[in-house]
Amino acid sequence: MFGKDSKAILADVYNHAGSVLTSKGRHTTINELTDQIPATRPEVLYAALDILLHIWPLPEEATVVLSEEDKGAILAGMFSAGADLPLAMARHNVSYRIPGAIQVPLSMEYMDGRLEIHGVKPGDNVVLIDDTLASGGTMVALINAIREAGATVCDIRVVVEKLGYGGREKVATVTDLYIHAGLGINVSETGVVSVP
Repeated sequence: MFGKDSKAILADVYNHAGSVLTSKGRHTTINELTDQIPATRPEVLYAALDILLHIWPLPEEATVVLSEEDKGAILAGMFSAGADLPLAMARHNVSYRIPGAIQVPLSMEYMDGRLEIHGVKPGDNVVLIDDTLASGGTMVALINAIREAGATVCDIRVVVEKLGYGGREKVATVTDLYIHAGLGINVSETGVVSVP
């Protein structure tokens, strides 16, 4: 299991987080880990990496790490190096098509669009990494793209889960997969962020 210090460091980040109201009428957190407000301290990055690496044993069959290029990319790159696995990436709203890439629609907490997956090939066993699970839209889109590419999701890891946003339930219902989350947070209807 990951260290208590790592969880405490991230709990402190989220207990001091702010929020903004999105165009979809939900509050999203603004914090040091995901938004670099303030600039992310190395100990916060190491705490997130510690949680991602040790939240659950890494499946032996894992062959590649995948994340989206937005907020999860930094953590996925660190995880990829720490787990000694290649890094694939999902890009948002690409205006051109790269041969061999898979495009899927995306509907998430604060935007709609599409994702284009690079670096996943048939037969891969993919570890999905993200900073935050909220509505589950990004995860469902990534899982659909992985399956369309002829690959398998063997593990899903997120640093933080927004409790009450329905993401875990959506992913389980739509894809029949389980998510490992390091820290649960609450975001009230007025945008107050807290760690239970």
